[in-house]
Amino acid sequence: MHGKSEALACRLIEVRVEDLRLAARIGAHPHEQDRRQTLRIAVTLTLAAAPSDRLDETVDYSLIVAHAEALADRHIALIETFARELAEACLRESRAWRAEVIVEKPGALANGLASTRLILENHIAAIEKP
Repeated sequence: MHGKSEALACRLIEVRVEDLRLAARIGAHPHEQDRRQTLRIAVTLTLAAAPSDRLDETVDYSLIVAHAEALADRHIALIETFARELAEACLRESRAWRAEVIVEKPGALANGLASTRLILENHIAAIEKP
């Protein structure tokens, strides 16, 4: 007979960083080339549930922030590129197999909010990572 903990076993877990605000070197237009603009970023990483209470079996939030900050210091033309590169970095250097990244650029439009949402999955990495 299965115990309650087995019946309620968690198969997936999401690690999230939301409302991360960075002054980024971002933009494709000439007036955006030499100035920083605010980006608001949300990252959700999906991984197999951590079997114990150990940081090395999950994702350290500071890793996500560090990747985003490094990208903010490079000039990137499109928020779509920023989102893709952030997702790739998070998947490459964590136990996650799926990354969802939302990048909002609050100052891009006079009326409205420019944003992009990207989902990147790497099922092979989920199998290969310890």
